[in-house]
Amino acid sequence: MNPLLISGDVDSSLNFLYLLNKKGIHLGLERIGDLLNRLGSPQNTFSSIHVAGTNGKGSTCAVIASILESAGFRVGLYTSPHLLKFNERIQVNGVPISDEEISSFIEGSQSWIVELDCTFFEATTALALAYFREKKVDYAVLEVGMGGRFDATNVVTPVLSVITSIGKDHQEFLGKSLQKIAVEKAGITKQGASCIVSKQSPYLLSVIKPILEINGAEFCYAPNLCKIRRTKMTAREQTVNIRFNERSLIGVRFPLIGEHQIVNLQTALAAIVSLKNERLTTEVIRRGIEATHWAGRLQILSNEPLVFYDVGHNLHGIRRVVRTLKQLFPQKKIHTFIALGRTKNYRTLGKSLNSLGGTIYLSRIPSQDSVPVEDLKADLVRDVLGNRIVIGGTPRELLIEAVRQIRREEILLIVGSHYLAPLVLHFFKK
Repeated sequence: MNPLLISGDVDSSLNFLYLLNKKGIHLGLERIGDLLNRLGSPQNTFSSIHVAGTNGKGSTCAVIASILESAGFRVGLYTSPHLLKFNERIQVNGVPISDEEISSFIEGSQSWIVELDCTFFEATTALALAYFREKKVDYAVLEVGMGGRFDATNVVTPVLSVITSIGKDHQEFLGKSLQKIAVEKAGITKQGASCIVSKQSPYLLSVIKPILEINGAEFCYAPNLCKIRRTKMTAREQTVNIRFNERSLIGVRFPLIGEHQIVNLQTALAAIVSLKNERLTTEVIRRGIEATHWAGRLQILSNEPLVFYDVGHNLHGIRRVVRTLKQLFPQKKIHTFIALGRTKNYRTLGKSLNSLGGTIYLSRIPSQDSVPVEDLKADLVRDVLGNRIVIGGTPRELLIEAVRQIRREEILLIVGSHYLAPLVLHFFKK
């Protein structure tokens, strides 16, 4: 059993939450359901938009929230993990929850959390839902933590479910096959609520559709609801033309780059259209798209040399990032600094990284269980010349070496994990 808090300051509160991580991941809805019942069922006091998927969940949530905020709604946004500070996970209209509000919740509910043996994510989800009730949000946009069917966020009865791009990740919990993973994602769908499904392969659609039918959820395919054509892409934004419901938006400046972000935008817009709210006018939607901000997605950290940071952490996500940079800079040498969580699949990663033509710096994630650099190198050398792979030193020392070696006209991609953010963002903040 976990010790109760000695004091109500935020450091003690966060330490209490992080100690729950030692329980590991235990999927299921009984504990979070019991905790929310004791808190007065806060999840029933607002309209929820529930978003599952392997990649693109966070970006899709960010676009949906930004558009709703532009329409004048009070919008809660719950995502994970954070980049620099825990408070980032829980926001209302772009403002993170305060330290005091975190402490107040933990002080008042810690005994129940301990009694019910809740996990870190269950306690954090309860905090988010209780906070959104307190702030009287109109909508809460909720990102699934893992999977969907047994994820703690699946206690909500949403007005809309969303399934973004599906690929292989967290296979130790969700299953080895795409079919099993898709079944878990589709488990968030509910009776009477439409489900927006992003662009998927015909095979995945054949898995998802029957589950929606069983659950009584209407299948809505994003590519059928919204058409987007990109007219321009730079390192900082892409310009798109959009058509939906016989309405058009021309020359919209979308701050997230890459074809994968077009898919996420299409999915988010399909969700917005499906809400059928008269406040969501064409110009409101334009403002919301152009105001979208989502850190860690091909985020530029330096201009000379040009340095990008992306939280892509599985083969599916990293390949999309690589593809985007090759489209933007087909003639430039792009170097890579990469670290991966220990459970990540890195087989065949070398083929993607080799296509960038630069040096590959293999590191570990500070204070996190990581793929050993020697194992990663042993796999990469099948596709990459050994003299283009660099290992050694602490993550910070290796990052210093990577930046020192790169010429001003070259590019550095830092990729592999959300948990690289403290090292990377502080390093380039100087």
